[in-house]
Amino acid sequence: MDLLTTILTCSLYLADDDLVRAIAASTPEKNPFFVVDASVDATQIDPPPPPQSAHDALARTQAIVAQGGRPLLGLLQVPPVWLSAFGRDLADAFDPCTNIAVGTAMLSAFDFDCAGWASNVAPKAAQRPMPSAARRRCVLRKYEEAIGLPDFAAVTTLELHAQRPMPPPVEGAPILAPIAASQSGPASLLVPINRFFEPASTP
Repeated sequence: MDLLTTILTCSLYLADDDLVRAIAASTPEKNPFFVVDASVDATQIDPPPPPQSAHDALARTQAIVAQGGRPLLGLLQVPPVWLSAFGRDLADAFDPCTNIAVGTAMLSAFDFDCAGWASNVAPKAAQRPMPSAARRRCVLRKYEEAIGLPDFAAVTTLELHAQRPMPPPVEGAPILAPIAASQSGPASLLVPINRFFEPASTP
């Protein structure tokens, strides 16, 4: 799948597909095997050539962890702790769909926090949505703080301004892998897809 199709298929942050695309597109060469050590100032070193396979990316990640670094992985520059929070292995970071699902689950959580912040700041306007530009800045700032990568928000904002608009959604498109409302939430969506198609047990 190309990047846009992967985002539309795998994103759990439905509020802002453009933001998801900007984060993924700002990853060097849109490389799903991207690995960077957030504890190192990239302007002070000559970075090694980017990994070109999941095997190489995993080996580089393990080396960074062994040296006490802070790796960020894949298209959405996901830290390992987020993978662990959703029961995923380190190697899963280099599957584009899983990477986007984990990163956008966190974007959804940050967006929820930003919406609450807007309500607290202006309680009389709680019914009015926060302006999208301000809410996007809030979400980006929280994402940057969580991954600890300086200039992440600035680089992503530049990519947002440079990108072409996404095509409008297709009317009547099927919803993949529906789940019951009682099971909703980002964590419940990060499960193997075959769970949704297992035959129902007979009473």
